[in-house]
Amino acid sequence: MSVQNVSSTRRHRADIDMRTFAKNAGASIKVPAGGIIFNKGEAGDCMYVVQSGAIDMMIGDKVVESIGPNEALGFMSMVDDNPRSSTAKAREACELSLIDGRTFRFMVDEVPNFAAYIMSAMAKRIRGMGKAM
Repeated sequence: MSVQNVSSTRRHRADIDMRTFAKNAGASIKVPAGGIIFNKGEAGDCMYVVQSGAIDMMIGDKVVESIGPNEALGFMSMVDDNPRSSTAKAREACELSLIDGRTFRFMVDEVPNFAAYIMSAMAKRIRGMGKAM
């Protein structure tokens, strides 16, 4: 396998659509435009996958990232058990799939594509935070 093929495979794994799996893994919630999903500093006992809509990730009044369908939020607290590092505010009405801690751990252990999805999302988030600062 050439280096080009390996790179293509990695990109393909990061582009996995987790919305259907996430929708079946837990409850769905709807958040109106302007609604707060979670606040910076709160304990994080779940993560979310965006089914529809747009969310702004904010630190103070600054939008550090905007996320949309098939993107995850709240997963960092699931990984390290620390409080939320930003506030998530719905820019437009959203539908979110909620994934609790037990389901998160099961998915990381048993669904390899999910672990790759979370690692890709985390890398994207870290790179975006670096650019925003």
